[in-house]
Amino acid sequence: MDHTRAFAEFETFYGLFKPLTPYGRLYKEKRPFFTSPAALKTEYDLTAAMGTFLSAQKHKADRLRFHLRNIPALDLSSEALASTPGLFTARKFLSNTREIFKMLPATLRAKLGARWESAELLELLDIGGRGEAFHIADAYCADLAAVRREIAGCDASMKKLREKRLKELRERWGLDFSDRDFLVIDEKAAARLAAAPELFIEPFDGAHLTVKPVYGVDYMEAAAARDRLRAKEQELEASVVKRLAAAVTAGKNTIEACAAAIERTDIAAERARLAKELRLERPLIRKYPSHIRLAKARFLPLELRLEGSGLKYTPLTAIFSRRVNVIYGSNMGGKTVALKTLAFMQLAAQSGFFTPAAAFETCLFDGMAFMGGSEMETAGGLSSFGLEMNDFASAHERMKSGNILVFMDEFARTTNSEEAAALLSAILEDLEARPAAFAFLATHFSGLRAGGTARFKMRGFDTEAFNEYFSGKPAYGLDEKLKMINKFMRYELREGAEGEEARDAIKIAGILGVSKAIIKRAQNLMEDEQ
Repeated sequence: MDHTRAFAEFETFYGLFKPLTPYGRLYKEKRPFFTSPAALKTEYDLTAAMGTFLSAQKHKADRLRFHLRNIPALDLSSEALASTPGLFTARKFLSNTREIFKMLPATLRAKLGARWESAELLELLDIGGRGEAFHIADAYCADLAAVRREIAGCDASMKKLREKRLKELRERWGLDFSDRDFLVIDEKAAARLAAAPELFIEPFDGAHLTVKPVYGVDYMEAAAARDRLRAKEQELEASVVKRLAAAVTAGKNTIEACAAAIERTDIAAERARLAKELRLERPLIRKYPSHIRLAKARFLPLELRLEGSGLKYTPLTAIFSRRVNVIYGSNMGGKTVALKTLAFMQLAAQSGFFTPAAAFETCLFDGMAFMGGSEMETAGGLSSFGLEMNDFASAHERMKSGNILVFMDEFARTTNSEEAAALLSAILEDLEARPAAFAFLATHFSGLRAGGTARFKMRGFDTEAFNEYFSGKPAYGLDEKLKMINKFMRYELREGAEGEEARDAIKIAGILGVSKAIIKRAQNLMEDEQ
């Protein structure tokens, strides 16, 4: 299921969700949407068990984060394992995995499928070093060790011959090649060196020559022997790498099982962290169809934005006992936030997360659809209305194969009110007759026909409190005006509205700076109409 366009704010929540391993981070790209109660119970149980473990043992929580952060992305392809970096990555993965599995309690290991069965493989790889070091050690191969000893002998012999020759050059010719491979001297000074067989001289530029030591036949023979030994060393190292790669490949299934357990561990630990830091609670999942109940539910993206602006956030508390629900309210009165809160809670719950509410009871859906709203895109040349109708038709078709949770925000607002009211009434009647539909419509249209639909209304703007507080006070900038609206808008959902229209638009227009003459005239026209 693609949440990206319909529920863009949910990505903010995924942004707060920051697994530490490459495997856990893939979870955000997968965007899982569980439809099985048993699968969700497993996810919730893991989060709860991990939360208990991390809360009880702070030092182990810190160690767990350390080792999770050090888990590398593992490439088990033959190409990757044909090199020491690839083998080092495998050893680093197994080393950190062992430490993670070791510190987890047995009951949690069982839930995570964390079985440590790679001890022999890690012991083999550890011969090449521990921590951040790895090399093809002598201990892997007796012949390799012997060849390296011979190479060391060649190095010692060559060093001795070099030192002897450089000493001779200092004493006989006064040339100091310490820490240098060659010297550049002027042409006149080099004339006296022309007959020196222990020096190689060649032009450098028009006035200078390059002088290099000639170390002699013994030195060249030792260097040639070293080159032959180095080639043999590389052959033996390649043989060891091949043997180690074969051992890692043989344990591929076990390693992949470890990677899956690491992913579950990382995700559970991160969910538990979010649950603690954001005050999330475990949802209660009931059999479809069921009521949806929210107690002090918070739409986290908005709550965080308001917190950053110093504005108060009002949680949502409501019970929706019917499948089809209409929410009335004025502009800026909270209808859209109510829908987004519901959608956000359901997405979080069906993605395996605890939810930001004192309590959230719901049932599972096979899919979700969100259409309408001021952020609606246009696509393929369709108008906003056309796109809404296309999205609704698609969701309507999906109801034939599963239960769909539908959100319609100011649906059909871009067409004339008479046709929109008729269309909405027909849609509500149709949804009431479809057991696979669970729907929420936020609208300011009144008089909709739907006998079995539950009706709710946002409480709206508290005019009396506003007038009392701001009587005689000077004008404010936009930020302060928005804070006024937030301060005196009551974002409470009340059941039992009979479809009456909200009457807050003129008040809000006045707060936002529309001239007093226009506001007064609009109020008079409203009174005349009534």
